[in-house]
Amino acid sequence: MALIFDAKVALFDALKAVVPSGVQCTFAETGDTARRKSVWLGATTDDELAPVAMRAGAKPTSVTGYVEAHAVVTTPGNPVDAERAVYEIRDSVRAACSALNANLTSVPGLLDVRPESASVESTETTDGAYAALTVRVRVRGRVYQ
Repeated sequence: MALIFDAKVALFDALKAVVPSGVQCTFAETGDTARRKSVWLGATTDDELAPVAMRAGAKPTSVTGYVEAHAVVTTPGNPVDAERAVYEIRDSVRAACSALNANLTSVPGLLDVRPESASVESTETTDGAYAALTVRVRVRGRVYQ
């Protein structure tokens, strides 16, 4: 379904507008290990497609899918600073979802976008402290086929 992809693109545009300064925001992972703070969108899945009416003509279908937002922060020395920075990015993902919910008409058929879960991993490396974030964003909508 194009709805989930269209919502992902709109989420990316909203995310670019709200990420803190100094955070690289890309649509996909760049593979650039020199970056210190970055966020990107990852896997997109359509988990559930369910018809919602039995009638003649175009049939409405409820669509539920997921988009993953990933972030990495590397700081010299302090793992607390790295983890604090990814939580700041997590809040930016939440703010981007809220901005998209405030303008649902930007994606035809979109009903709701919200962060569903988040996981944070942190460690110390030879390059400094490292923290990684994954936020699973649920996207719900309705399309007509």
